[in-house]
Amino acid sequence: MTAEHSVPAYSVASPDAAEALDPGRARLIGSIYEVVLNPEHFDSFMADWSDFVDQLARRLGEMQVTDEPSARTLEDPVIEAHFRRAFALFERMGRGETVLPGAGDGRGPLVRLGRGGVVLSAGAEAETLFGSPVTAEGIRAALEPDSVARLAAYLTAADRAPASGRFTVLSLAEAPAQAALPGGGLVAAVTVRAPEGEGFVTELKALSVGWSPALSGILVESFRLTPREVELVRELTRGGDLPAVSLRSGRSLNTLRAQLKSVFAKTRTGAQSELMRLVAALVLHGPDGDSRPDAAPAASEQEIVVDVGDGRLMPVLTTGPADGLPVIFVHGMLEGLASLSQLGPALQAAGIRLYAPMRANFGASFVDPRIREAPGLFARDLGIVLQSLNLPRVVLLGHMAGAIYAYAAAGRLGRAVAGMVGVAGCVPITSIEQFAAMTPRQRAVAYTARFAPALLPAVLRAGIAQIDSSSAEKFMTPLYPTGSRDREVVSRPAIAERIIEGYRYTVAQGQKAFQIDAWHVTRDWSALVAGSDCPLHLIHGELDPVVSLRSVREFAQARARAHVIEIEGEGQLLLYAKPGPVLAEVADFARRCLATP
Repeated sequence: MTAEHSVPAYSVASPDAAEALDPGRARLIGSIYEVVLNPEHFDSFMADWSDFVDQLARRLGEMQVTDEPSARTLEDPVIEAHFRRAFALFERMGRGETVLPGAGDGRGPLVRLGRGGVVLSAGAEAETLFGSPVTAEGIRAALEPDSVARLAAYLTAADRAPASGRFTVLSLAEAPAQAALPGGGLVAAVTVRAPEGEGFVTELKALSVGWSPALSGILVESFRLTPREVELVRELTRGGDLPAVSLRSGRSLNTLRAQLKSVFAKTRTGAQSELMRLVAALVLHGPDGDSRPDAAPAASEQEIVVDVGDGRLMPVLTTGPADGLPVIFVHGMLEGLASLSQLGPALQAAGIRLYAPMRANFGASFVDPRIREAPGLFARDLGIVLQSLNLPRVVLLGHMAGAIYAYAAAGRLGRAVAGMVGVAGCVPITSIEQFAAMTPRQRAVAYTARFAPALLPAVLRAGIAQIDSSSAEKFMTPLYPTGSRDREVVSRPAIAERIIEGYRYTVAQGQKAFQIDAWHVTRDWSALVAGSDCPLHLIHGELDPVVSLRSVREFAQARARAHVIEIEGEGQLLLYAKPGPVLAEVADFARRCLATP
């Protein structure tokens, strides 16, 4: 029998599967529709899905973990049909716009709006902007015409499908000087849970976009904006549209339109609100990052953008002492670059200069839907980044799932890679037992990615809805069992905040980044490891709940060039828990590797 006509070795679906609806399946179907309507039901949905997929997996028997057509899926047409329908509903409802961390200045909302835009409450500052008493008509009159339309559409969407965390930027027609808004005329409309009672309200808040010479510099260096274009962006942060800027600056409207079109093209934005969110992100993550309380003044940090060809721009965050050991940080799939925000002092002490490229589909990086080719494409792009940054020889650090991409890069770049470190890195999946060792939540997603990929988009989309909401911490904590070392680590507010920021970074463009990485993480990618012969240094937590220390030991024992450093009492989050010792180990390894011709 040819593969084309082969029958799956295991199929959940029976001939009458479409008719059979046992209580467990009925409960699961109800759960997926509940989470569409309310992201806070994600926990109960995942509990039902975990129970369901665990039962399916237990019936796999002796099935081999391969990509052969005869052993690849857990099929259930009924469940799949409902998951596809739920995913379509998620997409139809949209995500709204995620609130940027740091938006605003910490002051309370100017106005709270209920259903239909009814004014529920307003502060004294709001009366200065919108008139006294504050009314819906007064708010509309104070906004630029395009913002009036944007707010109306936003409120309609909020009434139809209320969810915490939705966000849009509005511009005031004219910001009264006496109001002293920190953004000079930018107001954010944000949907939040009602402070009292049930339901949701929309808050209008001042959006703070500070300006500095360093911000001007990064717009010139990273996006190649001209001085006139930088000045236009600065004017837009003060509020208003192009006619308002034209009146303030005396520059012709046609000239401003041409310049704004050029700014949109260079920054890969398509609207003024998108451009303002980019500027706010640069304020938060750019060279003025020392305004954050956890930043290290001694570490020079900036973000540059490298053209990797075909119109694709790859942002690269650089941090640590300028003369430090060159280490490329290849981020994982769940929390992206979140761990870097706390590494300043440890990088300085270890003498490491860290370069962190943002992989395709993450954060502000470019979009690339290709799945199987993703590690190889990243390896090719990294080669261009190294040339652009004039880095002839480096050490790679693959964090968690980033290890896959680091191995791919080591194989392609040859002698340019002196060595490769895996910090809480994954290893190829070669047996069902490796899935069984994972925590329930992560095991359910892994089973889905590996054996039911058609269902994965709906599962991920449900998770994104919770991340977008005000309950993102409820997405995070179930990943780590109660009483575990990792649960203890994420209970620290500063670390929890960073990780949640990382989640939002990962899903900024949707579920594609996670979907692609999950496909690779749950397979046997040993061929990528075999592509290079550089030394391997695996730093792993004794209590890692996702990639067991046993599996890492077995991986290293099969490769003479691999060495395992076991961190006692730590789990998957060891880079958050012990950044100093981990980076000191990375630095020692990097010195040895870079000293070898």
